[in-house]
Amino acid sequence: MVKTLKKLLDILSDGEFHSGEQLGKVLNITRSAIWKNIRQLSDFNLIIEAIPNKGYRLKDNLQLLQSDKILSCLESDLKNRFAHFEILDTVSSTNDYLLNTLSQSPKENKICFAERQSHGKGRQGRVWVSPFAKNICLSLLWQFPKDPSTLSGLSLAIAVSIIETLNALGFDKNLGIKWPNDILFNHQKLAGILIEQRGEAHNHCSAVIGVGLNVNMPDTNHYDIAKPWTDLQRLTDKPIDRNQLAGNLLNNLIKTLLIYQEKGLSAFMKKWQQFDLTHCQPVNILTATTQFSGIGRGISPEGYFLLENSLGVIQRFSSGDVSLQLSN
Repeated sequence: MVKTLKKLLDILSDGEFHSGEQLGKVLNITRSAIWKNIRQLSDFNLIIEAIPNKGYRLKDNLQLLQSDKILSCLESDLKNRFAHFEILDTVSSTNDYLLNTLSQSPKENKICFAERQSHGKGRQGRVWVSPFAKNICLSLLWQFPKDPSTLSGLSLAIAVSIIETLNALGFDKNLGIKWPNDILFNHQKLAGILIEQRGEAHNHCSAVIGVGLNVNMPDTNHYDIAKPWTDLQRLTDKPIDRNQLAGNLLNNLIKTLLIYQEKGLSAFMKKWQQFDLTHCQPVNILTATTQFSGIGRGISPEGYFLLENSLGVIQRFSSGDVSLQLSN
């Protein structure tokens, strides 16, 4: 987003009317240029009201992410755990963005938020819908002094961290996890995680941990999403401070990474069991070639899904798409 367009959006984000003359003076451009910039904002699916003698305003209040507010939520000893922090206006994918920086500084921890992703990614090649300034789109590039095989349970630990963050902020309405890392409320998806690894020699690997959290998703985007979804705003009647949410989430994610680095998945097993939506429930799991049915029996120490089949045999799955067998 160009500088002038960003300044215009910052002004309009208060939801109040601003005249073309006023905006022109503040931005030092003509009223004609203001109109052209207003039209460009439509590329971000923002609805701008234009009323004669009143001016322009955003139909819905918009809270943009701000570095100082997010970083103020971090515990002091966590602020030196990363070398780079950035908030992007728009990017194809926060995961891809950080992966592309690996060649420039391969040993640094980095954090990236984005107001919008044009090609957000989910598991198994799915699309993650990211309308401008409505949700949380976050990726962390983290360096692990471990073999890549030791990170098989990392996404499960991240899922636990997300729910604990939301619980601490008052969102405790029966949130749960569907293996491996989908955060659900009432069988509707609220958040997802995508981890992409790059292994290296000498027991070192880099992992990009991507988190997408629905905060205030417009209904107009429902046709882009294949499965049922919800957002945090639908779980509360109070306004949500995106910066506080982003800061608290980032704080807990960094703590989770440090704990996982030292203790692995074992440190999160009890919490996982508390949030596991499939435990002792009839489920299906679809692998690349076959669908299996049975009863969910939790996870192994490595984070594999455990399924008890009709013969009472426990089967282990390192990958697959789990779904609950919902009764009619």
